[in-house]
Amino acid sequence: MKKFNVLTNVEICNLTPEQIDTYKKIELAENGIAFPVEPKEPVLTAEEKPDMVIYTIPVIGGRLAFTNEDDARNVLNALRQAKSAGLADEYGIPRFSIGFGKDYNGHTRILAVEPKECYSADVYARNAKIREANNKLTSDYKEARKQYDELMTKVEEQLKDINKRITDAHDDVWHKQQLTTYFVRDYLPIAEGNTETAMRFLKLAHPVSESDEAYILEHCNDTQE
Repeated sequence: MKKFNVLTNVEICNLTPEQIDTYKKIELAENGIAFPVEPKEPVLTAEEKPDMVIYTIPVIGGRLAFTNEDDARNVLNALRQAKSAGLADEYGIPRFSIGFGKDYNGHTRILAVEPKECYSADVYARNAKIREANNKLTSDYKEARKQYDELMTKVEEQLKDINKRITDAHDDVWHKQQLTTYFVRDYLPIAEGNTETAMRFLKLAHPVSESDEAYILEHCNDTQE
């Protein structure tokens, strides 16, 4: 396998993607840079859904909660019937009377039993472990991603010259192919097949270097039908 720096532009253009990848790996290996492997995003475990229903009565600052709907409604009825009952905030200031009146924002306060999905202690504990595992996976991925991005910066810098050489080679060969097309399509016919005359016409119309001329004469038969 020839060294990359001695390849001609045509040879570079004829490299397969696998060969280009090999040349780039050789460049990285010779400069002590590890081959980058992009980390995969972790597959997180879904948390369990609520497995029970509680029945709540909203009160200022919180809720009264029951696992049995009948118990909640019995307490609600008792609260509604208590004429002197009321609720106070943390400073002891009455805000409204239970079952009627208004809250401190001036909105009518109507008590009702509200069903609400929630987690049992077992499910809550299992979800806590799932969250802990997911958080670790996410944290490890972010760290791996950071290291990968840092490595890619080094890789891109190291391969900058090779990538430029590949781009320049393709541009140069494309230019030569265009000139060859002009030579065969436009000038050989009017020069009655005389390559010297056709080349003179081509040079009058386009800048043609010595390497361009050598390429054209070598490949002009490739483009002729």
